[in-house]
Amino acid sequence: MSPALFLLCMEYFSRLIKRNTPNSDFNFHPKCEKLKITHLLFADDLMLFCRGDLPSIHILMECLQEFRDVSGLAVNTAKSNIFMAGIQNDTLDEALAMTEFARGLGIPLAAQRLSVTDYLPLVYQIADCIRKWTAKSLSFAGRLELTCSVIQGVECFWLQVFPLLMTVIEKIHCLCRAFVWNSKRAPVAWEDICHPKEEGGLGIRHIQSWNVALLARVLWNIHCKANTLWAKWVNEVYLRGASLWDWQPKKGNSPLLRRLAEIWDRIITDFGSTDAAIQNMAEWTDSKRLVTSKAYEYFWPKLPRQPWKAAIWKAFIPPKYSFILWLGQRERLATRDRLVFLHEDPSCSLCINSKESAKHLFFECPFSAYVWSHIRQWFGITRRMSTLLNAVKWLKKGKICSSVQNKARHLALACTVYI
Repeated sequence: MSPALFLLCMEYFSRLIKRNTPNSDFNFHPKCEKLKITHLLFADDLMLFCRGDLPSIHILMECLQEFRDVSGLAVNTAKSNIFMAGIQNDTLDEALAMTEFARGLGIPLAAQRLSVTDYLPLVYQIADCIRKWTAKSLSFAGRLELTCSVIQGVECFWLQVFPLLMTVIEKIHCLCRAFVWNSKRAPVAWEDICHPKEEGGLGIRHIQSWNVALLARVLWNIHCKANTLWAKWVNEVYLRGASLWDWQPKKGNSPLLRRLAEIWDRIITDFGSTDAAIQNMAEWTDSKRLVTSKAYEYFWPKLPRQPWKAAIWKAFIPPKYSFILWLGQRERLATRDRLVFLHEDPSCSLCINSKESAKHLFFECPFSAYVWSHIRQWFGITRRMSTLLNAVKWLKKGKICSSVQNKARHLALACTVYI
């Protein structure tokens, strides 16, 4: 069904519910009564709300029946769920029989804090993506791109709704770390690569800080009383006219609201006062909308910019070459001096005369010196380089231009390290 037809059908259904809910037998959900919320639409999903009594459920089912008779669109009971809490078992059984829906939802809903088990669908979804990709021949750069674009996109949906538990975050870290490095041994700590490339990382978002930044956006929407149904609902049901910054969550409140309270307590503590906190959060906004990337920079502080970044991550250098050069720059290449735990011969595989290290392999080995002499002669390079850091710094200090020779020098270093 096209989006236009779907909207037309749902508009009719919305009016149908609005016409039937004034019935004296219908009771709104206790948390939805003030705003008269009976249903929500999201893409091709529909959520209905009412009190957990049989007359109210019956009225909603009659609306669905009438909608089917008029439009020909019937509810797929196999894909429909019902979520109920605080009612007697006999009422629950009758409600299930009346609706023929399954009990529970794909996205976890609970009146208490979610457990690790509730987050397993997210973990399984990420693991399933990785399982499909591991069968393919991917470079480090390819696995990195899939992690940044696909896996973190999957995470984002959950992170903006739920405060993730540290146990769940660690499970996700383990999956992503093993996938990116294609090994249980990571040459660079995960915390170190969760920084922008300008700061020496790989641009992967730090999950915990990104989670807090996304929840901070929810916090700001409530503070600004944003024109969204959820913000209106929180202000009406929980705050009841009180200031967000003065409101104290109660024991029975939503775990999400309690987590939001922890975040604003942290912000107030960091900035010293409520006014200072609001003023600084306002700097994260763009036309009253909080920009999560700015909030993320606050919750995951920046590191000093690395001068060698500009010489490594170039558009004309293949990403897999840049990735290996990045590893070499951090002295994390799998040279034999770093593989002593495998009990292998540490001698250089080219000259067999010295211990193999990154410095020896690229600059001190006679074979490498022979290769570099031809490359230097080819590109007219007179300076001798003794380490990768010196080589990268020399490239960066060169004149910024788009000449073929300048690009070729960058490519020569990246390709030599990669090969």
